[in-house]
Amino acid sequence: MRRWIAVLLVLMMSQACLAATLAEESEIENYTRYTDYVPQAAEPVGLIAGTDHGTLVAWFSRVGNTVFDPDVDVVSTASLQVDASGERTGNAQMIAGWIAEETGADVFPIQTAYTYPSDYDQTVEVGEGQDIDRVELKLAAYPEDLSGYDTVWLVVPIWHYTICTPLRMFLESTDLSGKTVYIVTTHRGSGFADVPERVQEMEPGAQVIAALAIPGNDAPKHRDEVLDYVKNNMK
Repeated sequence: MRRWIAVLLVLMMSQACLAATLAEESEIENYTRYTDYVPQAAEPVGLIAGTDHGTLVAWFSRVGNTVFDPDVDVVSTASLQVDASGERTGNAQMIAGWIAEETGADVFPIQTAYTYPSDYDQTVEVGEGQDIDRVELKLAAYPEDLSGYDTVWLVVPIWHYTICTPLRMFLESTDLSGKTVYIVTTHRGSGFADVPERVQEMEPGAQVIAALAIPGNDAPKHRDEVLDYVKNNMK
């Protein structure tokens, strides 16, 4: 009898492992069906506490969601910059940092469970396919409770003239009803695109404001513009 129980337990464990493997392969296929690269599991950061717990800055950037090739050229890549310490940073990440520094807001990096390609054009290709197909992605981490926030800043890149899939997944997992939501986009000529409208559709109970559309190729030059907007609208 014990022998049969042991055999049954082994079979159950094998089936569980197989199911987990198939689920992981399915998740990876949500990225690799659009271009050829090897995604890696992300290392989640989660919420970073500030001093003003009534304001949240959520951002998505390639940095934190990409394993970059060592020789990636940040000069010719519109979504990347190098900060004062010489570290690679994303435009949205940089702008979110400015807003958080000015407001003291809590910060939430939006991270997908698996990483995007190092090549920018491949990333846009993957993102476009995911949006057209309405692919459901898992995030590496989710904010546990947004009920205490009155104001939410969403700082995100434009992918193929529309909302990026990671932001869509973030919005599908949250309820921003009753909150003021400021939209800040980084772009290569498309401005806000349709992002404010799509955020409003997904969050009908929120007051969505198209705040700033920052050109990605010279984002560092817009620090004063960002800070002036924050100071004038966060009184």
